[in-house]
Amino acid sequence: MEGSTTWAFWTAWFQGFLDGKPLDWELQRRVALIEDAVWEAGPEAVAKEIERIRTKFELEQEVATLKEQLSAQQQALARNPQIGDNGGPPMDGPNAKAFKKDLVLIWSDIEELETELAKPEPSPSVLKRVAQSLSEIALRIAAYCGATMDVSVKAAAKAFGATMGPVGATEIVKPGSIDAVAKAIGKFLTSLAH
Repeated sequence: MEGSTTWAFWTAWFQGFLDGKPLDWELQRRVALIEDAVWEAGPEAVAKEIERIRTKFELEQEVATLKEQLSAQQQALARNPQIGDNGGPPMDGPNAKAFKKDLVLIWSDIEELETELAKPEPSPSVLKRVAQSLSEIALRIAAYCGATMDVSVKAAAKAFGATMGPVGATEIVKPGSIDAVAKAIGKFLTSLAH
C-alpha cells in the first residue's frame, strides 16, 4: 500500500478525537482485535487488514439500514393491508406483483449475504452473485417506481407516514439503499483482493 493509504485509518482516528467525533466504537474494537501476527508484519499488513475490517463494517451498516427499511415496510403493510397502488385497494397489478416478488428476493439475498459474511473467509463468488442480484433488483424497483409505481410508492409512503408516524414515510424501501449494499459488497471484495 502507498504511504498515504497506509496511515489513512490512523489519521482519521486521530482527527476524530481532535474534533470530538471519534470513529465508531465497534469499528475501533475490531481494529484493536487484529491478531498479533498482523501487527508484527508491519504497517502495510495492518493497513490492509484495517481496510478489510472497515469495508466489512460499512457493508454490515448498509445491510442493517436496508433491513430496517424492509421491516418497516412489512410492518406497515401488516397493519394496513388495504394500502395499494393509490392508497386504496391492495397492489395487485403486474408491476406491483413483480415489486413484491423482488422484496422477497431482497430478503433472500440479505440472508445469504449475512451467512457468507459470518464465515472466516467469505466466498468472493457468492459475494459477487449477491451484489449482482441486488443491483438488478434495485434497477427493477427504480423502473417500477419511475414507470407506473411512482405515484403508488409516494401514496404508500404517505399512508405509511400516517400509520407509523414521522418515521414511516421515510422507511419505504428505496432502490438507492439496495444499490448501496451492492456497492458496499464491491468495496469489501476489493479489500479482499489486495
